[in-house]
Amino acid sequence: MAMYSPHVVADMVDANEFMDLTRKHRVRGVPKTVINDGANSVEGAVPEEYLLNAIKAVVQGD
Repeated sequence: MAMYSPHVVADMVDANEFMDLTRKHRVRGVPKTVINDGANSVEGAVPEEYLLNAIKAVVQGD
């Protein structure tokens, strides 16, 4: 999504190398997608539609 929209920024970090972020976002499994610095998150490999709905929920304030 970040490749197609200037409104989306994506970063990838190694949970074993950045333990402060692992603790902050309570990573228990990977991948973990954190939306808006923790406003919502999705853990595990999920269908694209599920991830998109989680993003929309944050943007729309649900």
